[in-house]
Amino acid sequence: MMGMLRMLCVAACCATACCALASPENAIMRLLNSKASGSVRGYAEAAEEVAAAAKEGRPVYAFVLALVSQMPSPPPAAQLDDATRKKYLDGCRDRIKKLAYEKNNSMAWYLLSLETNDRDMMHRAADAGNVQAQNAWGTYLVTRAIGEMSETNEVARVLGLAHEYFKKAAGQNDPNGLYNLGMCHLRGLGTPRDDQSAFNCFRSAAEKGHPEAINNIGLFFREGRVVEKDLELSAKWFEKSATYENPYGQFNFALALQRGEGVEQDDVRAAELLKKASDGGCVEAIDAYGVALWKGRGVKEDAAAAYRLFKRAAEAGYPPAMENLSTCYHLGKGVRPDEKLSMEWKIRSRAVRGDRNAQAWIEQNARKK
Repeated sequence: MMGMLRMLCVAACCATACCALASPENAIMRLLNSKASGSVRGYAEAAEEVAAAAKEGRPVYAFVLALVSQMPSPPPAAQLDDATRKKYLDGCRDRIKKLAYEKNNSMAWYLLSLETNDRDMMHRAADAGNVQAQNAWGTYLVTRAIGEMSETNEVARVLGLAHEYFKKAAGQNDPNGLYNLGMCHLRGLGTPRDDQSAFNCFRSAAEKGHPEAINNIGLFFREGRVVEKDLELSAKWFEKSATYENPYGQFNFALALQRGEGVEQDDVRAAELLKKASDGGCVEAIDAYGVALWKGRGVKEDAAAAYRLFKRAAEAGYPPAMENLSTCYHLGKGVRPDEKLSMEWKIRSRAVRGDRNAQAWIEQNARKK
């Protein structure tokens, strides 16, 4: 299922306007929610509004914009120079600290955690009821449990805690909390696998405009999971997700267009969407756009460009791209032929898929290097 649990990147407001800024219509809240939900279009539009408010001298907006400017790939309106960023942060930091330390304001704690990358502050904000912090802390716990722990009981305990934080955020009708809770049900993270509960969570988040939840609803209809298989309806959900410029929605709608599943086949439009999704970082789309360039399907054939895309996706750990890269080296198409590299990438693809012999080969050759 496309779409992953993601750490939320920015927070909403603080100061005395907390109640007013809690409205979903507020630009800061939309900036936060669109970033976390994967709405590229919404993220850029909200950033423009927050930037305009910052220029008008509204300190909380300026502070949040400065935080966003420090995130990876900020939207154009949040690309600040160092001097402006410092000015915006310095202009509101003391107010935020006062709210946090004297009033125990959960949003203030979360904003401070974002600026300082302080997990204790994030945890404190989550326990105080901030939904952004609850999602962020839950995601941190999932990442920690899956990536750092080996003791089975401890993994189960930490995933259970993560599930509870997502449940709290979802209980506040937060779309990102609903989406993350759906992913827990889908993957069995801290709770038994339950496709129906996952679908219900995604549907609730989708109704609130969550692009990745919308994409996941499309996948349920494409696969006939929980609901009756309906390729036409599936394509409509993918297209809706793509309108938010979500890379996963763009990728899946492109596949529907390539296959003519629920929509008229259109290789040219599919290639355009695959390029956008590739530029957006969807690893599956990076590989698929490489295939389109390799075959000249909907776009002019360009083996060298295809090779570069396969290499990019392969280095990100995507097995099909590793196999395609192996083929490039074997045929010498888009790159000089190299049977050694061809064999290595083929073995790597098998290792990633769990082949123990391939994994042993990788480990042995890594030691030699």
